[in-house]
Amino acid sequence: MAVRRLSMEDIECISAARGLDLSEVERDDYLALCNGVLGGYDALDALPEPSYPVIAAVRDPGYRPTRDEDPLNGVVRFCEVRAVAPSDDALSGLRIGVKDTVAVAGVPMSCGSRLLYDYTPEIDATVVRRILNAGGRITATLNTDDFAFSGAGHTSVYGPGQNPANPGHAAGGSSCGPAIAAATGLVDIALGGDQGGSIRIPASWSGIVGHKPTHGLVPYTGIVGFDQTIDHIGPMTRTVEEAALMLGVIAGVDDTAIDPRQPRTITVPDYRAALTGRVDDLAIAVIEDGFGTPDSMAEVDDAVRKAARVLADAGARVESVSLPEHAWTVPIWNAVAIEGGVDSFYHGHAAYQTKGHFNTRLMSAMRRAVKTHGGDFSATAKLGVLLYHYMSDQYDGVFYGKAQNLARQLTAAYERVFAKYDLVLMPTTPQIAHPAIPDAVSDRRTHITQALNMVCNTAAFDLTGHPAISVPCHGVAGLPVGLMLAGRQFHDDMVLRAAHAYQTAG
Repeated sequence: MAVRRLSMEDIECISAARGLDLSEVERDDYLALCNGVLGGYDALDALPEPSYPVIAAVRDPGYRPTRDEDPLNGVVRFCEVRAVAPSDDALSGLRIGVKDTVAVAGVPMSCGSRLLYDYTPEIDATVVRRILNAGGRITATLNTDDFAFSGAGHTSVYGPGQNPANPGHAAGGSSCGPAIAAATGLVDIALGGDQGGSIRIPASWSGIVGHKPTHGLVPYTGIVGFDQTIDHIGPMTRTVEEAALMLGVIAGVDDTAIDPRQPRTITVPDYRAALTGRVDDLAIAVIEDGFGTPDSMAEVDDAVRKAARVLADAGARVESVSLPEHAWTVPIWNAVAIEGGVDSFYHGHAAYQTKGHFNTRLMSAMRRAVKTHGGDFSATAKLGVLLYHYMSDQYDGVFYGKAQNLARQLTAAYERVFAKYDLVLMPTTPQIAHPAIPDAVSDRRTHITQALNMVCNTAAFDLTGHPAISVPCHGVAGLPVGLMLAGRQFHDDMVLRAAHAYQTAG
């Protein structure tokens, strides 16, 4: 089918919108020239698109669970996807749940939003293919904030996720479903996504382990993200050992498509073998700037300092360090996540000028949804859309560029710390889980302000790309508290080792 040709009205509208100031003679010329170029697009349209690998598997798309089956609202769909002939047995028989942003061929994916209600992927994300080849069974797609645009787990079109420790509190987001499903045993291992803390925040609030790998260690191909510079996918589990098992399966260079987030070569060690229980050879910096923040609870800070003493008692050298640049995290991250993330929405979750795999069906579905159903974005996503367009139109993307430049300075500041210390330590979140958050109709301002007031520590390592894990430590008022450890890039084994030593020491 031929690509629809431009009309004079199209030329006039584009000229006005883009400030081209075309004269009448120019408009006539450009109408003919543009439509001539579109003949090449007809030829492009006639070429078959390269296929993306889909593993041979039994695929039952399943169903939406009842509240009795899923009392805390962690699951979007129960399903059953398993490989016909897995190539190994690392995950044999294990029930794996994936965030509702991860493509599983034949299973509907909505990103927790009404905008993609009717979208069903034709591809498996690379991590899904690896899970299936390792003998794992995909048994659930898991709840998430609407397009992952919140850290509290309360904006999904399917309703908020409820905290496994106390259902009257938020589970944390955006990966609320993976946290709930892992904590309650609805799955054996879950996968969450992390752009500002969305693995580690719900892990902290819900009392599980959440590991954000080094940026680029795990391929993101086939997963709906934000800004490619902060996209991460990683395990959410009950134990560090389970996280190490899953990371060993999903890590490594994508061998089916280029992921622009990844370096060309990656060494994947045996993460489980690294769990020796020893920390007596490690130096750990307690980042004082991660404590006593405007949203901090003193009881949370105290619990994390006690956890630091456990590691010191186990033989680690634990010292306090000041890193003033850490305070830049939230303003830098806001610009990257809002402007980069919403720009991704409006380009169908595809970034121009990369060599990565383009999911053209998702691009079309998302762009059409934004044009026709933008009013169905969550309240937090709408705030992002308003800010993105204002900052883009009025300030020409300059603040996004400045934020990315400053993110490199933040990274360099942490690299100076890692030149002297193996790991850094701080609270995952500055507070325990929020009480149930009002809906956007009854109290829109509270609904939105409670969405991102917990990212001051977690977001730092999305910007720098360093691996970071949240492991449960001493609870407060019956609710979990997360200890966060971060390490050198691609030294995820060391981060996991220290977290495992702490978890087993407790």
